[in-house]
Amino acid sequence: MNREEERTLVRAPEPEDGCARPADMAHLLVLDQPGAPPHRVPLGPEPLSIGRTVQNGLMLASDEISRRHCIVALQGGIVTVTDQGSTNGAWVDGHRIEGPTRLPPGGVLRLGPYHLQYLCLPLLEMQRNAGMERDLEKAARYVAALLPAPLLSGPIRADWRFLPCPQIGGDGFGWRFLDDTRLAIWLLDVSGQGAGAALLAASVMNVLRAGDTADPADPAAVLGSLNATFQSAGKAGLPFACWYGVADLGRQRLHFAASGHHPGWLLLPGAETWAPLHVSNPAIGLTPQWPFHAAQAALPCGARLVLFSDGAFGSPPAAGQRAALAEFLPHLSAPPEPGVPEAERLLRVVMAAAGAGPLADDVSILTFDVA
Repeated sequence: MNREEERTLVRAPEPEDGCARPADMAHLLVLDQPGAPPHRVPLGPEPLSIGRTVQNGLMLASDEISRRHCIVALQGGIVTVTDQGSTNGAWVDGHRIEGPTRLPPGGVLRLGPYHLQYLCLPLLEMQRNAGMERDLEKAARYVAALLPAPLLSGPIRADWRFLPCPQIGGDGFGWRFLDDTRLAIWLLDVSGQGAGAALLAASVMNVLRAGDTADPADPAAVLGSLNATFQSAGKAGLPFACWYGVADLGRQRLHFAASGHHPGWLLLPGAETWAPLHVSNPAIGLTPQWPFHAAQAALPCGARLVLFSDGAFGSPPAAGQRAALAEFLPHLSAPPEPGVPEAERLLRVVMAAAGAGPLADDVSILTFDVA
């Protein structure tokens, strides 16, 4: 991402001499941070100090965290939290603590913007979960490596922000010039989460990056080709939505199609309202041999195109998507923030709405400005 992120530093606990817990059980805190996989912090016989400085066993770099914020201790199989006189306090299951307070299994410790859930589980289960998290991290890195560099100059400027959810959704996007004046653009969202969804997104992105479809300049043909190639994805429960367009800068036209995806949004110079760019087609992998349709729109100099995944408006159930999208759309027309790229401004809106909790789905935001 093109933004400055807070840094979390975890120092491994001291060796466990004479640990009071049963040998086959693991005690740990799971730290959730927006845009990062959950981080596991094991608890041992030595108390874990949490604070803003590196001297702590768990360092949380936020102005809302005190230098020495709290102590988490495990003794006799019971975990207690003690506030160290922090400014903003320590909260256990929604209640600010005054003295040493027990943190029950499954309970949540909130410190400033951070949430840490206490888990007590068999060692074998912890090891299995850790292996799944490593797979998620690898899949996330693979997808991130395929994302394009922003276009900072030329006839069309392109920028993006991408914030994956802890379980890694199936977002993917990109663009490539078909020739000197035509730019192909795509945004896709695989149903479901996890390594399987991320790797499928990466496969589709590779196909589009390489132009391994029917005529890349024909959005309907591209979606039809993807649908034929990825029918197995639908059978595996991983159909995906896709928005694909071709910006013809010479003719000042945008040719686009969508499969199971909400609209892109276009603002023409001098216009006060955004125009939805939508074509009704089923998601990829659901219906064999579907006759995909496309549409066109004017794309003059000064036009702005914005695309985003459904994670931007909370990724609600299908029945609530229309209302959630309607609540997000007014932010497109909000005044710009000086020195803040538009994709970054919109991402901040999403993060503010999510609060301190983890994201429900990946968030992808793309902006295009025709010079």
